[in-house]
Amino acid sequence: MIRLAIVEDISEVREGLKYLLSMDKQITVTGVYKRAEDFIEGLGKASGEQHAKGYFSEVIPDVVLMDIKLPGMDGIEATRLIKEKFPDITVLILTIFEDEDLILDSIEAGADGYILKNTKPGLLTEQIKSAFNGGSPISPMVARRILSEIRREKQVKSKRREDARDYNLTPREREILKDIVDGFTYREIAERHYIAGSTVKKHILHIYQKLKVTSKAEFVKKVIEEDLI
Repeated sequence: MIRLAIVEDISEVREGLKYLLSMDKQITVTGVYKRAEDFIEGLGKASGEQHAKGYFSEVIPDVVLMDIKLPGMDGIEATRLIKEKFPDITVLILTIFEDEDLILDSIEAGADGYILKNTKPGLLTEQIKSAFNGGSPISPMVARRILSEIRREKQVKSKRREDARDYNLTPREREILKDIVDGFTYREIAERHYIAGSTVKKHILHIYQKLKVTSKAEFVKKVIEEDLI
């Protein structure tokens, strides 16, 4: 049995979801909430962290359908708080929005799925069950947007690499630069490239001079900030 909570500020939607989802024999709705604050307070009571007065459910749900636009605390911030204190709760963002920023923000906050409110009841129950079993349901449109963002980030990173200064590093120096960042010792680097330890030290000296750094900490920081590998 999947214990499900619903956080939705529109009463018709909230009660409609409760009615439809309660019809599935594998789902029991443990509580419905208008505000995220109420739900989180109820979780605190159920976990024994606080003793709140009111009608809150004393059962910690397995899955919560979380509206993204709520009065007071929004669904994204609520998701972040829930995941910090109750990481085992599966949070599914339920919304009419397909805004790319909201999608990415909710995922960064820890949401396990992103479902549109116009999803048909039968498919919605399937997605809830999938999430309960470890899946990450998202609508096809949302999936395309996420892939688009990933591609965009790759393009930006590639452009950043093209624009980055190369500091006139030789191919061998670039190999050794990467080895240093990967944590290899001078001896291991020498063995990897079939060169003497003294030669490795000379390469590293030249790399430090070209990058204008004087310590490994400075070196690693510069490599990461300028995306030199």
